[in-house]
Amino acid sequence: MKPLIKSCVIISGLISAIAPISWTEVAFADPNQVRQVLQTRECQGCDLSRAKLSFVNLRGANLRNANLFSADLKLADLREANLIGAILDKADLRGADLTGADLTSAYTSEANFCGAIMPDGQKSSEGCPKAPK
Repeated sequence: MKPLIKSCVIISGLISAIAPISWTEVAFADPNQVRQVLQTRECQGCDLSRAKLSFVNLRGANLRNANLFSADLKLADLREANLIGAILDKADLRGADLTGADLTSAYTSEANFCGAIMPDGQKSSEGCPKAPK
């Protein structure tokens, strides 16, 4: 086999071996649910993980129990939004307006922002598991 063809076969094999791993490890928001929340501001329990929602007006939105894991919410208007029980782990909230938003956890009195970047740019440890003593 010629060296160029052999190299292409090897590279192709590596890509096909890696691609399924990368694809299964990364889940993305359901596009229909993203469209729903943008049109109606109503999306209880939606999967909006990794959704690109920066600069979006979600004032008063009902996102109760929504999965916003690792969502991009930079500069989003979330004033008075219902975020009770929402998963906000690793969400990017830099510059987001959360005035009047209900951030109560469904299970505890604290919201879960583990690893989230808060509106002031600080990384949160709120809701992260406590290290054993």
